Amino acid sequence: MSTVTFQAGANIKIDEDECVGCRKCVEVCPEDVYELEKRPGETDPNREYKSIVIASEKCILCLSCLEICGKNAIYIEGKQ
Repeated sequence: MSTVTFQAGANIKIDEDECVGCRKCVEVCPEDVYELEKRPGETDPNREYKSIVIASEKCILCLSCLEICGKNAIYIEGKQ
Protein backbone atom coordinates (compact mmCIF):
# COMPACT_ATOMS: atom_id res chain seq x y z
CA MET A 1 0.00 0.00 0.00
CA SER A 2 1.42 3.38 -0.97
CA THR A 3 1.31 6.44 1.24
CA VAL A 4 -0.11 9.67 -0.15
CA THR A 5 1.51 12.83 1.13
CA PHE A 6 -0.56 15.98 1.05
CA GLN A 7 1.12 18.94 -0.57
CA ALA A 8 -0.35 22.37 0.09
CA GLY A 9 -1.17 24.67 -2.79
CA ALA A 10 -3.98 25.38 -5.21
CA ASN A 11 -4.73 27.30 -8.37
CA ILE A 12 -6.97 30.07 -6.99
CA LYS A 13 -8.63 32.79 -9.05
CA ILE A 14 -10.75 35.71 -7.88
CA ASP A 15 -13.32 37.26 -10.20
CA GLU A 16 -12.61 40.97 -9.72
CA ASP A 17 -15.97 41.91 -11.21
CA GLU A 18 -17.79 39.90 -8.52
CA CYS A 19 -15.52 40.57 -5.53
CA VAL A 20 -16.75 43.41 -3.32
CA GLY A 21 -13.83 43.34 -0.88
CA CYS A 22 -15.95 42.19 2.05
CA ARG A 23 -12.87 40.66 3.72
CA LYS A 24 -14.61 37.40 4.63
CA CYS A 25 -12.08 35.22 2.77
CA VAL A 26 -9.22 37.07 4.48
CA GLU A 27 -10.76 36.45 7.90
CA VAL A 28 -11.73 32.80 7.39
CA CYS A 29 -8.54 31.52 5.75
CA PRO A 30 -6.38 29.65 8.28
CA GLU A 31 -3.29 29.94 6.08
CA ASP A 32 -3.36 33.68 5.23
CA VAL A 33 -3.73 33.04 1.51
CA TYR A 34 -5.68 36.27 0.89
CA GLU A 35 -5.41 39.96 1.64
CA LEU A 36 -7.31 43.09 0.66
CA GLU A 37 -5.96 45.54 -1.88
CA LYS A 38 -7.26 49.00 -2.66
CA ARG A 39 -8.67 49.28 -6.17
CA PRO A 40 -6.82 52.09 -7.95
CA GLY A 41 -9.11 54.93 -9.01
CA GLU A 42 -12.28 53.33 -7.58
CA THR A 43 -14.83 55.95 -6.51
CA ASP A 44 -17.58 53.59 -5.32
CA PRO A 45 -17.06 53.13 -1.54
CA ASN A 46 -18.71 49.69 -1.76
CA ARG A 47 -16.02 48.51 -4.19
CA GLU A 48 -13.02 50.36 -2.80
CA TYR A 49 -11.17 47.12 -2.02
CA LYS A 50 -10.77 43.70 -3.59
CA SER A 51 -9.38 40.42 -2.32
CA ILE A 52 -6.18 39.16 -3.85
CA VAL A 53 -4.32 35.87 -3.54
CA ILE A 54 -0.91 36.39 -1.95
CA ALA A 55 0.10 32.83 -1.07
CA SER A 56 -1.70 30.17 -3.12
CA GLU A 57 1.10 27.73 -2.30
CA LYS A 58 -0.09 27.75 1.34
CA CYS A 59 -3.69 26.75 0.51
CA ILE A 60 -4.72 23.54 2.32
CA LEU A 61 -7.99 23.20 0.37
CA CYS A 62 -10.20 23.60 3.43
CA LEU A 63 -12.64 25.39 1.07
CA SER A 64 -13.74 27.83 3.79
CA CYS A 65 -13.27 30.71 1.37
CA LEU A 66 -15.62 29.13 -1.16
CA GLU A 67 -18.25 28.55 1.50
CA ILE A 68 -18.12 32.08 2.94
CA CYS A 69 -17.93 34.10 -0.30
CA GLY A 70 -21.43 35.46 -0.82
CA LYS A 71 -20.59 36.57 -4.37
CA ASN A 72 -19.08 33.27 -5.57
CA ALA A 73 -16.07 35.28 -6.66
CA ILE A 74 -13.46 32.67 -5.68
CA TYR A 75 -12.55 29.78 -7.96
CA ILE A 76 -10.27 26.93 -7.01
CA GLU A 77 -9.30 24.71 -9.92
CA GLY A 78 -11.04 21.36 -9.65
CA LYS A 79 -13.24 22.40 -6.71
CA GLN A 80 -16.16 24.18 -8.43
